[in-house]
Amino acid sequence: MLRARADALKLDAKARKDVARWYSAVAAYGQAPNDDAARIYADAVYETLAAGIDAAGVRVAPRAVQPDRGAYADEPRMLAAATDYAGALWKAASPSNYAVSSRPASDKIDRIIVHVTQGSYAGTISWFQNSAAKVSAHYVVRSSDGQITQMVREKDRAWHAGNSDYNRRSVGIEHEGYVGDASWFTEQMYRASAALTRDIADRHGIPKDRTHIIGHVQVPGSDHTDPGSYWNWTKYMSYVTGGGNPHSPEEVCGSGFRVNDSQGLGTAGTVYLLYNGSTGANCVATMKATSLGTATATSAFLEVQGRTRVTDSGNFGYYAGPVRATAAGTCVKWGGRAGSTSYESPFEHCR
Repeated sequence: MLRARADALKLDAKARKDVARWYSAVAAYGQAPNDDAARIYADAVYETLAAGIDAAGVRVAPRAVQPDRGAYADEPRMLAAATDYAGALWKAASPSNYAVSSRPASDKIDRIIVHVTQGSYAGTISWFQNSAAKVSAHYVVRSSDGQITQMVREKDRAWHAGNSDYNRRSVGIEHEGYVGDASWFTEQMYRASAALTRDIADRHGIPKDRTHIIGHVQVPGSDHTDPGSYWNWTKYMSYVTGGGNPHSPEEVCGSGFRVNDSQGLGTAGTVYLLYNGSTGANCVATMKATSLGTATATSAFLEVQGRTRVTDSGNFGYYAGPVRATAAGTCVKWGGRAGSTSYESPFEHCR
């Protein structure tokens, strides 16, 4: 089938020997519903080629290729004037299922909420168009190929969170499938949804971390469990951040902590000191920036003046910590290591 695509594109014998020239054939092979989805598919293939493969008994050495995108070289185009995201189709939800608003003027958008439909893509779209539903989401993502349909404008409040405050402040993304079946969460779905989430975050100034990109299960008062244990948050967030650390120091330390100080550890990472104003607690986390997902030596420590130093040290994929201690009115020494670089502060931040 792939060869037939190449023949249709008139790739001659010489061109077929150049892996970069196969991009358009690969994009067509994915049978995506539009050019934007085809680009996502082909880019994923070439990213896999560059990373190499070692899975299910198949091993392929990494081979970086700068693809010749041909007709796909142009930036993704707007598929419908009504969409906020250029890669989306437009099918309006029933006006009975959302609240017309003027966000972000009326309410700041600072959250993106990930949902799973517990049903089919087409069925979910149909339900959101049914005036009896009284529910909706801004976007729906298809499992098989990552096709995205927008149903509510981002300026309006979709009813998806089960929490009025979170409906006001968030954009909701539904993903076709079932929480108990991992097979629905395809590579194409992850990549298409992550590209959407990244675009929303960039346009609204939303930090790309797990404090601001959350599952329905994390909404206060929610009785939902989606996206469930089979949703691969680490993979998803790595795609959202473009390969950066999918975790944040605030997420590692927990609710109420805010960054108070930080120190770069060369190119290997950054160590952060956070403080919780409500409890008087400090927290240290070392966030890796390289060798992400690979267990390498990383550490974080916190020492309250007059007490024994507490250290979290080992081989970690993304971060070391959290190391927490209450130190109201007392100075602290903090620091950590990532790669070959370490940092140790003097006693400071005396509160």
